Amino acid sequence: MYQTASGKTPFRFLYFIASALTLLALSADLNPPESGESLLSVIESFQSVHITDIVLFLFLLYFYRHALTIYKTSFLSVRAKLCCHIPAALFAVFMILGHSFYADNSWNLVFESSMQLLKSCIALSGWYALFFCCTVCLFDFADRLPFMHFEKKQVPYVIRRYLGALETHPFRTCFLTLLIACLPYIVLSYPAIFTHDTRTQLVNMYQGLKETATLRNQHPIVHSLTMYFFTELGRILFSSMNTGMFLYALFQFLLLVAAMSWTVKLLMELKAPCRAVIPLMLLFLLSPTTQNYMFTCIKDVPFCAFLMVFLVQLFRIVTGRCGENRQRVFHQILLTVSALGMFFFRQDGIYQLLITFLVLLAANRKSRKLWRNMGIVFLCLFIVWNNVLLPAFQVRPSSRREMLSIPFQQTARYIRDAGDQVTKEEAEAISAILDYENLGELYNPNLSDQVKGTFNDDATGEDLAAYFRVWFQMLLKRPDIYVQATMNNIYGYFYPDGYLNSVNSYAESEEHMEKLNESLETYGADFHYPSFLQSTRNTYETFRDALFSLPALSLLRMPAFYVWGLLLWAFYCLARRKRDSLSVTTPLLVALLVCIAGPAYGWYFRYLFAISLCLPCVILTGLYISSGQKTDGQI
Repeated sequence: MYQTASGKTPFRFLYFIASALTLLALSADLNPPESGESLLSVIESFQSVHITDIVLFLFLLYFYRHALTIYKTSFLSVRAKLCCHIPAALFAVFMILGHSFYADNSWNLVFESSMQLLKSCIALSGWYALFFCCTVCLFDFADRLPFMHFEKKQVPYVIRRYLGALETHPFRTCFLTLLIACLPYIVLSYPAIFTHDTRTQLVNMYQGLKETATLRNQHPIVHSLTMYFFTELGRILFSSMNTGMFLYALFQFLLLVAAMSWTVKLLMELKAPCRAVIPLMLLFLLSPTTQNYMFTCIKDVPFCAFLMVFLVQLFRIVTGRCGENRQRVFHQILLTVSALGMFFFRQDGIYQLLITFLVLLAANRKSRKLWRNMGIVFLCLFIVWNNVLLPAFQVRPSSRREMLSIPFQQTARYIRDAGDQVTKEEAEAISAILDYENLGELYNPNLSDQVKGTFNDDATGEDLAAYFRVWFQMLLKRPDIYVQATMNNIYGYFYPDGYLNSVNSYAESEEHMEKLNESLETYGADFHYPSFLQSTRNTYETFRDALFSLPALSLLRMPAFYVWGLLLWAFYCLARRKRDSLSVTTPLLVALLVCIAGPAYGWYFRYLFAISLCLPCVILTGLYISSGQKTDGQI
């Protein structure tokens, strides 16, 4: 290897090595060889005979040269460099470990032998180089992205009139556009799309209010009461609970469309180009998950609507775009209303609020008094709501098990894999909390519901303290089991391969309707889909699933696509010292932490719905902050 006159190794050799490693990573077979472990088996794992490899290699060579040139000139600070290297390293790790957990529910495909480890390290290096250069180019693209108002070019008269209406009356135009465009889907989905949670909440309401006089707050009681109100309204006014459920679905749909329109209104005020606003509206309309959840009766939909408005109001106040006097008061009131909606429609909404207010208290000096007061008010509301109001109305609190998915999964995996190492005292401590005898058999590496279902709600604080002492002792003895249990429960959020997220189907919804009719038969439950639309519903659903399983379009159904989009945006804000942009992103980062602590591993898209819907809005408004039209806070 030769050197230049300045003594520095030329980068062209680095381009060649990085391109070769990436090509190997793209063609790697990381599964154990059938012929035994050897250096030859490692070589055979990277074999490929495609002519496209030559084209791809030349493209990578050019791409890496371009990316590293940008990196040398535009990423000068240590902070900026780390913000490129860290996400690249994380992505590479999850590409390797994610494959192992997807195929084997363990990291054995990586660590079971020295040859497997060598093969994994080669592939990891290739993925790291690829994602690092992609990150550099994305950050550079965001730096240079113009954020100016669209120019009215020579377009057909109808389109010109529509764009003019969108500019003059953005909220009204966007609202009517989304409403009219979604009418066919509303008709097909009549009365609504039901889930297991829908059924559970309605049964809880009817039995609790009319039979036992005891309600449960396992699902947010305000959301359950809202569904109950509309169902009863339909039963009283139209003698049809089916119609009542349609009214509820229509209510949450209009709430979400109003939130989307409020976001578009802000973007038009910021002089956002139509090449940004129109694709955002199309994403609202055509994204299979967004469209599906719009008419699905779950708490996440109204919560997401309130979260979107909350993010818009955060942006307005943080950047000073809330006017003076009356306008400022209006925007602060709307911020409070949206925060209340987040609090009442999801159990973990309080964590997003309190952490966001704490971050803003430190980062946004101009409105520090507002964030302090909001934090204090919602902390007091949380305490009073859970310790005074709910007990006063005999509403049973949600189970403590909902917060313990990670440690319970770790304990269950320990019992399954190392049950012979559990002492009598440890077994007794676990038995006071969980079903120790059956825990190993109940353990599902990708879902904690079966393990959590054995939680003893009557367990005392002393029982929990004893359990966590045992949990910590087991951690010290076999940390590898704990790490694998955690990875198994979260890898799906970060591994962009292997599966697409689930979408609530009409067939599953119909099953939930039938079970709900049986449970509420005494109240005249009649939930059903119109039979004459069944063929059309099935055809539409089949076509939608096939269309959004195609390359590129399938990204919209890939959980990791949204997670990495959020992480890259956060790292970009850190790299470019965009304090205000990062502050507005805080609620979504907290939502991601809630997903990681949850029971599922990414396939159940409900937990990611808020991130997928709100992330494009956060990025677009954040790019406005970054565009230089308004001075952004510096970290």
